[in-house]
Amino acid sequence: MTVDIYWNIAIVSSVLLGIIFLLSLFGLDVDELEIEGLGDSFSFNALIAFFAVAGWTGYLAHDKTDMSSTLILFTSIAVGIVFYIISIYLLNKLKGIETKGNVTVEKAIGKTGTVYLTIPAKLSGEGQIQIVLQGGLKTYSAQTRSEAIVTGTEVLVYDLHHGKLLVEPYNENK
Repeated sequence: MTVDIYWNIAIVSSVLLGIIFLLSLFGLDVDELEIEGLGDSFSFNALIAFFAVAGWTGYLAHDKTDMSSTLILFTSIAVGIVFYIISIYLLNKLKGIETKGNVTVEKAIGKTGTVYLTIPAKLSGEGQIQIVLQGGLKTYSAQTRSEAIVTGTEVLVYDLHHGKLLVEPYNENK
């Protein structure tokens, strides 16, 4: 009788985990639901994983060992809780490395970069610079109010002009 309960819990939760995995391949995140007051300590995915691991542990312990039903129950719950905690920890770590991809060009002001395509003199045209911004190397259109700045020159971004970066040659000794 109890082996059937463990078996059913294991099968149903494993199927749910499979469905969640398939949905995530199509960009649908089931774990977006939040329960008020639980914060990062609750995850639907981790809860389903708890039931899957506890169900399989109970089924295998009942089938392969001589442990009592009570000991199997406590062992299944303990293993499920450990797996739940590990799942929450790993999911929170993954959320920590998640990025939005939105780069704010205004954050380039005050940073240095390197001219990628020569920048014509006195706002007469535009060139390009490469700059590390928000953790990634980006290429932006740039203009200068001074003389032309050739490829490879280090520049300082000091303002924006019609959506383009305004730069001047960078001299560390200033």
